[in-house]
Amino acid sequence: MAIEEIKYDFREHPEQFPSYFTKIMKLIIISKLNCLEKNITSLKYFNELISRIEGCDIHKIKYGKPMIFTKFFGYEFNYHTVRVKIKIIDKYTIDISLESIIPDFVKTFDKLSTDTNEINWNTSKYSTNGIEFGDDRDRKSQDDPNLQSIEKEAKLTFYLLDLFIQTLYLLMTQSGANTSSLSGRNIEIKDISVSRKILNIEMLVDEKTVILDFLPKSKNGVVVSIDNDEKIGETIRTVMLQNNYN
Repeated sequence: MAIEEIKYDFREHPEQFPSYFTKIMKLIIISKLNCLEKNITSLKYFNELISRIEGCDIHKIKYGKPMIFTKFFGYEFNYHTVRVKIKIIDKYTIDISLESIIPDFVKTFDKLSTDTNEINWNTSKYSTNGIEFGDDRDRKSQDDPNLQSIEKEAKLTFYLLDLFIQTLYLLMTQSGANTSSLSGRNIEIKDISVSRKILNIEMLVDEKTVILDFLPKSKNGVVVSIDNDEKIGETIRTVMLQNNYN
């Protein structure tokens, strides 16, 4: 097991902190995306999401059941590839803890998160090796209502992910005097699974589980499935929904 603890101080360039946080959160999210291969609805939606991330593709792994995970610029992810914990100490300093069963991958992940390349998603559709289905091969028309519905929901899902990242940054950089602050707390995104057209985000806040479901077709878009005693999941949901994404 390779473990690396990294501290970044943005005191001299505070304007770069939000951009770095957004990039590493996008990278973490991409690394944790997965779905069951046997569920056709989930797989189609997963393909749609992955096609909207530049440099992203899919690969298969068997964990008892066939699973689909992401491959980002050639790097394959799965449940055990990398574990990332982030903690913002103050408005300028962030601690990153990286763990991986692949010795060199902690350095690779750190390099991906700190290079000058942006992680682009939800701007265009990119070519992937995504799995095609019989009805898809004969029905590629942009006028198809089912295709239009899937594309709209995928766009809203990424918009919810952007709101999620912005909300975490806001809460993690708030003063500790604020009761909703996540400053000084360890945050880990443990799993992000696609179930039909729902995105299930399992996260740990100081090792306490919080699960949020993103439902782009529903009125509010975010549901808290599991919360901790401090109701952090509900706080995240409330702050996210202060922005109207419709």
